[in-house]
Amino acid sequence: MDAKTTAEQIRETIDKLFLDAGYAAPELLEYIEKLERDTDQMQQTIKKLKLDAVRKASAAAGMNSRLKDALRE
Repeated sequence: MDAKTTAEQIRETIDKLFLDAGYAAPELLEYIEKLERDTDQMQQTIKKLKLDAVRKASAAAGMNSRLKDALRE
């Protein structure tokens, strides 16, 4: 199940609860939206860090093989 669909279902459920209870708490919905934004930002940061780590690892491996070649000569 998609995370966005799950968040939307939760939002709809909260709206139904608000209607049943006869009052609303807009700060709760704002908090959920903030959590979604934070999650998206963290996912983007994690992707960037993983990509940087792969790039550094491949660059280090390339330098290491060049060093080995130089030592062999």
